[in-house]
Amino acid sequence: MLAFQGLLKKDFGISKFWFLLWLIFLAVFLLIPFALEIYYHMPLKILPVAVLMLIGFHAFFLPAMLLSMLRLEGKTQLWLYNPQNSKALFLSKMAVCSIYQLIAQVFLTGVGLIIYQFYKNHIYIEAADLFMGITVFNVGLLLFGLYVSCWAIFYWTVYHSLGKFPAVKNWRWLVLLLLFFVFNTITALLAKIEFLKEIVNKWKIPILMNVNGDYKREGWEIYLNSTDIPVVGLVIYVIVAFSLFLISCWLLDRKVEV
Repeated sequence: MLAFQGLLKKDFGISKFWFLLWLIFLAVFLLIPFALEIYYHMPLKILPVAVLMLIGFHAFFLPAMLLSMLRLEGKTQLWLYNPQNSKALFLSKMAVCSIYQLIAQVFLTGVGLIIYQFYKNHIYIEAADLFMGITVFNVGLLLFGLYVSCWAIFYWTVYHSLGKFPAVKNWRWLVLLLLFFVFNTITALLAKIEFLKEIVNKWKIPILMNVNGDYKREGWEIYLNSTDIPVVGLVIYVIVAFSLFLISCWLLDRKVEV
């Protein structure tokens, strides 16, 4: 446990400066539409769109931050001599990036709630729906980021593993594209099989996450619709992510050359 805490401390140390810069960028970026709304006397026209755009971008913030940390540490190749196993090395970085993701989501969600408090007379949405929508969206965004991060780790380790083979070293990106194409083709073909579709869609969970809204003269009217999430589909995503993580760890244990 102490060794893993040391890894977390090291990963926080090599990445906290860039994350602070990112938070400053978010704050400055949001000040621009806020100033425009004040100048042109157009409340709720630009700022909410900017907040939603930034939150949506964070679907790929976690894997992007993770790849930047892998690239930074890969330059030093310190983990080739690290006594910790590959699972601890990857989990530490994923934990750090997840914390950064949560902080960024909380910051943007807080900005959204401040906007709501100032203009709640112009935004028509039930309080229960608002709380449920915020919770589901943030949890889903974090889980999606973790899923994409598993793919990012997998492609990263495959790419550097292929560097050992001179015959394909200069064609590694093509191999990654081929893997992406093959996986998505197989997935699409399996999704067309009626028997499998029935199994995947047999058990579903209704969740309020489908957002709809209209802007009228008196303000925004926002409402959430229930969407059915297949349980088996979620389990499949978890299995895929876990398998990608284990494969990546196995490849790193074989002394990936970066």
